[in-house]
Amino acid sequence: MGGWSGSRRDMRTRGRPAGAIAALALGLVCALPANLAGAAEKVKMSTFQSNFCCFAVYVAQQMKLFEKHGVEVELIYGTGIQVANILISGSADFGAFAIEHGVAVTSKGQDVKLLVVTLTRPPFSVIVRNEVPTPNAGKPYPQMLADLKGLKIGISTPGASTDVTLRFLLREAGLDPQKDVTIVPVGDPVTALAGLKNGVIDGNMSVEPTQTAAVTGLKIAKHVLNIEGGEGPELFKEFAYNGVFARGSTLKERPQAARGVVAAIVEAEQMIQDPNRLDDVVKVAQATMRGIDADLLRTYLLTYRKNFGPVATPKAIANISQMLLAGRLIAQGVSWSQVVAQDLMPRELPDPADH
Repeated sequence: MGGWSGSRRDMRTRGRPAGAIAALALGLVCALPANLAGAAEKVKMSTFQSNFCCFAVYVAQQMKLFEKHGVEVELIYGTGIQVANILISGSADFGAFAIEHGVAVTSKGQDVKLLVVTLTRPPFSVIVRNEVPTPNAGKPYPQMLADLKGLKIGISTPGASTDVTLRFLLREAGLDPQKDVTIVPVGDPVTALAGLKNGVIDGNMSVEPTQTAAVTGLKIAKHVLNIEGGEGPELFKEFAYNGVFARGSTLKERPQAARGVVAAIVEAEQMIQDPNRLDDVVKVAQATMRGIDADLLRTYLLTYRKNFGPVATPKAIANISQMLLAGRLIAQGVSWSQVVAQDLMPRELPDPADH
């Protein structure tokens, strides 16, 4: 399937047909703000707290982009698989969580649809405390992961994306997740950082901002495998890590709200990637990433802001299915058309001038 990219510049360099196709694909996302004439439509969205995988949600909330596009969003916070379950149970209208969870429940018959991606590449790094020996450092993937044998490795919660991905990586390295390491639930990024500082865990399957704070800020840990920096298995090279979902019934009953949510997330990601808005998004990060120094937050955003994009390609969904199949978490693969709300999913990130 052609026509997929993460930026308008990519589309132009491939000789995209003039205007019409792109305008049609983005019409539902980048049109005028939804519901201009009336009051904002109130909705609830489950999400994570103090976690860069949902940073576009925080930007949309703090910068009042949801309201601009006709929706008033109440955020309901959870951890791990809980965030997906809040949506599936009907306690929220939308949910921002790991796309692998959406693929997994779709494979089991749940009618949930992915509307827009909040983060493309997994925001993960496998890190260990500085005193942990790493004789395999610098070796090709997955050989460096052999150094995890016998260690206590933190995850957020059982069944969460940190857990699923860590087990996948361990198996890739020939290690048994049940026998060769001790997997320890340590909660959100703040409590994970505390676990590293206090020696409760030897290492962590870290999600930002944990690794930036531990490695660059406090200098108490080192990378074993920096996935968000491009290291690791080939399937992470084209991926869709986190996104906003809705139940199929919600899309039928509240289509205008869904369009508004997508438009707000897309505009938030434009803001994150725009060098001229860096100060603004750093302020949002300061307000939502508890206890992390502003300079570290700025460094993170400068380094990884291109990972914030709205597009889930068919290949990205296929790669998610491949990882879940390898872990025997689904019985058969899930296609792009099964899990994606095709009339809402952006095909590119438009230039800020287009909004």
